[in-house]
Amino acid sequence: MFRSLMEAGVRDLTLLAQLTDTHVTDPATSEVLYADHNARLAAAVASINAESPQVDAVIATGDLAQWGSPREYEVLAELLAPLSAPVLPLPGNHDDGQLLRRYFPEHPWADAEHSCWVVYVGKVRIVGLDSTRAGESGAELDRERLAWLDAALAADHAGPTLLAMHHPPFRSGIDWMDEAGFVGLDAFTEVVSAHRIDRVLCGHLHRPMSAVVGGHLAEVGPSTAVHVELDLATGAPRRVILDPIGYRLLAISPKDADWTIVGHTRYVDTGQLAFEPEWSD
Repeated sequence: MFRSLMEAGVRDLTLLAQLTDTHVTDPATSEVLYADHNARLAAAVASINAESPQVDAVIATGDLAQWGSPREYEVLAELLAPLSAPVLPLPGNHDDGQLLRRYFPEHPWADAEHSCWVVYVGKVRIVGLDSTRAGESGAELDRERLAWLDAALAADHAGPTLLAMHHPPFRSGIDWMDEAGFVGLDAFTEVVSAHRIDRVLCGHLHRPMSAVVGGHLAEVGPSTAVHVELDLATGAPRRVILDPIGYRLLAISPKDADWTIVGHTRYVDTGQLAFEPEWSD
């Protein structure tokens, strides 16, 4: 159930990346796509490898494959293989949880029907929660998964805890993304309200956003594939937009008797390079 990826005390800083909604496709697909999902993921992987200091682990918060086919997971594994840090995968509503387990056999999946897990990266505990509902795009947390989550969060741990899940536990205000719903949301909020969680990391919505849930900050990472247009009008049409490729970085370090977590968003292949303006002299 548990795995430690880094000996405690190796360095003060733990740097984690979050990839989400990569929607890897079979190169032979005849599906109409609006971006090259695979190339965009490859660009994000190269950028993560170039981070300094190096990333300690990559949390992949679901919808990793476009339709959950075996060939898509083969391509996903090939695209992620160059990463210098281990990948911590979660299923999304586009994924096949059993195939995801097959292609990540060394990952410490829970001994259960769901695909939850707990991993320790140094002194950081990461709890991966499977929020998928079989055959549906919306979320569901049944009694079994909520009991598992409650027990995982109740286990003794002196460092920070991150909770990773595909579906955000809040309404985004983008109607067509919210309509699939979240079964068990109230019970989830009750469970997490009783525990310390330093950050909730989510995907699914294909654009960055944040909310406070049960007293905890929940953040959605940007997709490496297409993005959902930000349109908060009631009944807004289903539209996507080709915003820049991006991923999240979390820099976690001890501070006095507690911890500090600083979140960043890295944009990739924007066509612009950093430069020193005249006033920097």
